[in-house]
Amino acid sequence: MNTKSIEKIIKLIVKLGLFFAHCDGSYSAKERSFISHFVEKLADMGNIDDIKDVLGDSINKTYTLDEVVADTNDLLDDFQGNDRAAIKATLLGFAQQVINSDNNECKAELANLDAWWSKLI
Repeated sequence: MNTKSIEKIIKLIVKLGLFFAHCDGSYSAKERSFISHFVEKLADMGNIDDIKDVLGDSINKTYTLDEVVADTNDLLDDFQGNDRAAIKATLLGFAQQVINSDNNECKAELANLDAWWSKLI
């Protein structure tokens, strides 16, 4: 996987994490820490010079369901077959971990998770 693809995945993960972290109306310190640490671990696996900028520019923004669906489908367009399935499974697992990171799984988070997942191509 090339650096552009890795960067695109990391940007989506940040957006996805922030979207689900805000679904319950509260962006907790636990959620912020989880997202930051997850992205930092990903950055350690690749040589991405501007990962701090990617994270720093996005960490306090909020995103809509339509935005994360569009961005996820855009990313998935770059993959096929088993690679595509693996990316989808990884993103789903990450979203579930964000939802559970504050030990407060709410109906809005689960409803948005179902809505996001159902709109993926």
